[in-house]
Amino acid sequence: MKTLIKSSIICAALALSMGSCTKDFVKMNTNPNESAAVAPQTLLAPAIYNVINANLDRNLRINNEFMQVTVTRNDNREFHRYEVRATESEYMWRNWYLELTNIRDIFNRAEEGRQTGYQTYQGISLILDAWVSSLLTDTYGDIPYFESNLGYINNNTSPKFDKQEDIYRDLLLKLERANELLKENVAVESGNAEFDPIYSSDPAKWRKLGNSLYLRLLLRTSHKAELNSVAKIKEILETNASEYPLMAAQAESGILRFQGQEPFLNPFFNTRDLDFNGDKGYSEFFINNLLELNDPRLSTWATEATLGVYGGMQSGYPKGSIPERQSTLQVSLKNTAMPGIIMTYAELQFIIAELAERGIVQKDAEQHYKNGVNASMELWNKTITDAYFDNTKIGFQTDDTQTDRLKKIHLQKYFSLLFTDFQQWFEYRRTGLLDLYTGAALENDGKMPVRLSYPLISQSLNKANYDEAVSRMGGDRINNLMWWQIGVN
Repeated sequence: MKTLIKSSIICAALALSMGSCTKDFVKMNTNPNESAAVAPQTLLAPAIYNVINANLDRNLRINNEFMQVTVTRNDNREFHRYEVRATESEYMWRNWYLELTNIRDIFNRAEEGRQTGYQTYQGISLILDAWVSSLLTDTYGDIPYFESNLGYINNNTSPKFDKQEDIYRDLLLKLERANELLKENVAVESGNAEFDPIYSSDPAKWRKLGNSLYLRLLLRTSHKAELNSVAKIKEILETNASEYPLMAAQAESGILRFQGQEPFLNPFFNTRDLDFNGDKGYSEFFINNLLELNDPRLSTWATEATLGVYGGMQSGYPKGSIPERQSTLQVSLKNTAMPGIIMTYAELQFIIAELAERGIVQKDAEQHYKNGVNASMELWNKTITDAYFDNTKIGFQTDDTQTDRLKKIHLQKYFSLLFTDFQQWFEYRRTGLLDLYTGAALENDGKMPVRLSYPLISQSLNKANYDEAVSRMGGDRINNLMWWQIGVN
């Protein structure tokens, strides 16, 4: 009965948050929860669930097409050809900003209420804020940040766009503060712990996730001297590691485990099997690499094209030459198998492996690489032996160059990031270390897009600030490089 009551409360909270979704620009900057007395824990599950659902939706629609996971057979959807319509920008912008209001309200309500464990709620809020805000700026570039989500406080519905450098600086400060708050290790009231679908409000586990996310953002900016990211990386991993605990096992990954029932139902659970795959299939790049790796995850992710044979479709095929669909997504993924990922232990291990291989930290690159591979296998209930690394496409070889090893790290990281928002795309934009196939009919001069353009609604309802941002960035095009962007095309 106790569990049933709590599930009902969480369902009600989810319904409240979902009902706040709107395309109205003003409401993006307005508190969707009208009750001034709303408790911070009631906002936590809806915010996490809604962001992850939106991330999965556009992961399948946009990221997977850019990154040659899947290929659509709809000639009018052309992400795999690097063509992006301006109308595609609004969905994630709207969803991320709506939930940022809830996430920042967790911090404010915790501070106001001063109930048991308020420091823990504030730390969790800062981590979620850094996560969602980083997704926004890494997708669009300069964005409203310092003045965003304040419409219900000061009626500012036209926030200025901030520079990505300034945003990143503040994101790192938020994660630093989260580490300090969660270091206090203050438990929330026992009756409130289950409102958190990730770690049951365990401050120690959230602290580890926050510091792991910290490393993700530091790696992304490690080539930019402005933030002194390399020094901070060394502090976290070497000189002051005890003050920055990290995820230590796959079980500590930041994952929402979907269920076959409310309130944490897999968003595709009720989708018809035919509609789940829709008009898409896996790409040649995705399938061919898994075959060359002799990877045990293949059968979990993909169907056979014909009996005993897996195959993929050509990405970037010419218009009017739609290829025959081969292997598709396993329909079991739409039940509980597809994880709702914030960040995994496997990704953390690949981050450390890259940092070690580049000589930024003194760690064993090969061991962390193997840790990452094993953790990714574990996530999908697969196990491998050391013989897996005997494959020259996988294991480090004595005659490998640094680039060879980095490519191996990033190919495995690519597979570990499956269904993880836009991280595959972000990482390719950062490194260019995947040997993606070159389609026969790529648009955009064959260049991988490096951002989404700003949504049309921001252009019409926040024009002055939009114009300033566009002028600063050199235009509002999908090829405009961001502050941290090196450029891989």
